[in-house]
Amino acid sequence: MNEIPGVFLWVGPGAAVLTWIMVFMIIRLAPRVGLLDRPNERSLHSRVTPRGGGIGIVAAALGVALWWLWFEVAGSGLAGSLQAFLVAAGAVALVSLWDDFRSLGAGWRLLCHLAAAGVTVGFIGSIREVAIPLVGVIPLGNAGVALTVLWIVGLTNVYNFMDGIDGIAATQGVIAGLVWAAVGVAWSLPAVALLGLALAGACLGFLLHNWSPARIFMGDVGSAFLGFCFAVVPLLALVEMGDARAASIPGLAVLSVWPFVGDGFLTFYLRACRREPVWKAHRLHLYQKLVRSGLSHAHVSRLYACWSGACALTGLGWITGLPGFDLALVVVPAATLGGMYGYTRKREKAGGRHD
Repeated sequence: MNEIPGVFLWVGPGAAVLTWIMVFMIIRLAPRVGLLDRPNERSLHSRVTPRGGGIGIVAAALGVALWWLWFEVAGSGLAGSLQAFLVAAGAVALVSLWDDFRSLGAGWRLLCHLAAAGVTVGFIGSIREVAIPLVGVIPLGNAGVALTVLWIVGLTNVYNFMDGIDGIAATQGVIAGLVWAAVGVAWSLPAVALLGLALAGACLGFLLHNWSPARIFMGDVGSAFLGFCFAVVPLLALVEMGDARAASIPGLAVLSVWPFVGDGFLTFYLRACRREPVWKAHRLHLYQKLVRSGLSHAHVSRLYACWSGACALTGLGWITGLPGFDLALVVVPAATLGGMYGYTRKREKAGGRHD
């Protein structure tokens, strides 16, 4: 169980090809079944576009996880955790697909996400301790359960909110997936390596259809599913490793998706300060403002991909103990978020926008 099988080399490319084929078919099927995204006052696109391409991502990722569970870990200590992951992630995907067809209220979506988080914590576990750079390891005790539920529900929704322009959610998925694949290979965590490769490959296969100008959107079925997966894969890593290095996993989990977490948190904070209804849909994320300032979808997605890559490398450098990365883990997230906010404000002022 501690060796990474050679067949894993084919998981990423296989997931990419499978997803590409499925999305190719969904593009042609979506108009017939009503899976269409029609522009509205909050949209950053101007034409009716098929959605639901995330079905391909879900099928590839869960299919790979099911294969590994069936052939390799049945009866092992990890089997229960993978089964819980499959059930919870599948439930999030199904409810999100329903939302793509027929919009659900925010309350119902939140209830589903809370239930999925509850299943995850109950059968996989929660964050028990966190390593803080320049401080040390902080035990969380019972607060770890609440923080884990908040992390899962929060990232599931933030990833969905950030999926608003061509390519941005899929590129983030490729990078985050590769981060966990690297961790799984380096630390001999087969399930983490497998899921990381599957998610990265599936996102790449989808991205080939979604890069600007997008021929299809992933929809809530893809974005909510990816957010949930990238929140839970770190917990599976904790189950597989179970040693002193586990305290560094939460920090890496945040860094692997920092552009989404940072943009989402900052936008939430600024809207709350202005006493705006933070639960309502809007166009006030930094990436949305950058597009409205005149940058293309492709330009902003590349910008966020570079941001994500820098943060991911910082996190990987930190957990491997490279000199200076304790300080970098503190500086890089704050500096990059502040820089992106400043750049956005500069472009807004140049264009006469002040919202």
